[in-house]
This record gives sequence, structure tokens and C-alpha cells, in this order.
Amino acid sequence: MPLKNQNKQPSKLNESLRHGDLKDCISNVFSVDRFQSKMGEDKDIIVLGFRVKEKYPAIDLMEFIEKGYPFILDADMSTGEEPDGQYQVFVEMERNHSFPGHLKTLLRGLTQLTTTEDWSYRYQKSTEDVEFDLTTITEHVPTTPEEYQSKILEFKTQDVQEFFDQGSIDVTLESDNTITFSKPYSGNVDATLVAIGNYEDVKETVPGPLALDETSNSHVTFLNKYLGNYDINKVGDKFLIRNGTRAVVIQKNRW
Repeated sequence: MPLKNQNKQPSKLNESLRHGDLKDCISNVFSVDRFQSKMGEDKDIIVLGFRVKEKYPAIDLMEFIEKGYPFILDADMSTGEEPDGQYQVFVEMERNHSFPGHLKTLLRGLTQLTTTEDWSYRYQKSTEDVEFDLTTITEHVPTTPEEYQSKILEFKTQDVQEFFDQGSIDVTLESDNTITFSKPYSGNVDATLVAIGNYEDVKETVPGPLALDETSNSHVTFLNKYLGNYDINKVGDKFLIRNGTRAVVIQKNRW
């Protein structure tokens, strides 16, 4: 549900928040497991992200959440404005079977502050808004470390398979990031997946000059013939592979 436009710029709110004090300040769509935890490992901690229009309401929301609920591990906010001028408030909660009920309790409190009753969320990098209720949140959000790791592996495998979309190559990914390429009549190639994502971000994981020695060039030539029409460069002992605006980095030490 889109938020109403608000012409008046919010000023800093009173320390003691009242019903409706944050009305039209907070998006009714929040993120789950999109950001990394600063308190521990992501498999153990769920991070929520709430978008807030102005700095002072973001501070008030952060303090309200951190001080008001014993199941909140930490609440923090972005250090500055995001590109669209808004702020992000991060909320960390333990990943366990109590999470759905705790989240419902938190949203009930936020409804008092915002008058928003229809909350939706986006899981991980999804752009799809899912209406919040106990059934959907339980279906989408892993509540044990094992379930989380399995789900992340599923997402990462899908990303890798969609990336290598040229030719008749099958790609599998193991939990230890071992990636195996299989091609009919050409055998298998094993490597280690180091990174995957947008090219501009991924290339920062392999700083340094290109490896242009004879051995490196032969490895690049082999991968070009085996994998297909990708832009492949060797940097140090890793291979930066580009497909449009996306890229992966793999490492292969044995040939």
C-alpha cells in the first residue's frame, strides 16, 4: 500500500512517543534478511530493515524499538541518507522459532506509532511485496541456522545457474562453494566460487593487475572455450568472469 504524501517536513519528535506520532514517516514494506548482521552470523540472526523518510523519525523509531522489546538484540540506523534521501533502520532478532510471534508483537507496536495496519515484507533481494501474516512469514523466513544455510545455498545456486546461460553447461554448487561445471563430451571442471553479483561490486573483490603470463593466458583460453562467450580475465590466482552487468569470481588452483 503506497504511503500518503506529506507536505510538512517532520521535526524531531518528543522523547515520549504517542499514538500516530510517526504517521506517514515509515514505509509499510520492510525487508527481511537483506542486510548483514553486525551482532553475529547471519545464520543465527535475522535483520529487518525499515525505511524512514526523515532523520529524526528514524532516530525515534530506532530508540523505540531498542528500548521497548526484550527480544530485540540491537537496533541501528544508516549513517547517512540513502540515494533517495531516506534512512534505513536496522533491527536484529535471534533466528529461532519464536521469531514470527516476536515480529507480530513488534509490528503491533509500530502500528500504534504509524497507524499502518497493512504491513508487507520483501525477503532477501526479492522485489516482490508479501503481505505479512504468521503463515507467510513462517513459510519465507528460516528460523534455524540449518534452514537458513539451505535457503541461501538455494538462492546462490539459482544465481549461478542463471549467470552461466550460454551453451549446454550444467552448473552445481555445494555448501562449501565448490562449483562444478558439466559439459557433454568435455568432462567436468571444478572450482571455488568466490563472489557473484553486479560487475562493479564484484570486480572490487579482485584488485590488482591482470595476469598476462603464458600459463594464465592458456587458462583463460581454456575457460573461454569450455564455458562460452563470456568476458574472462585472470587477476592474481582468480578469474573474473563477466556476463553483461553481472560477474562472478572463481578460483581454480589445479588444472
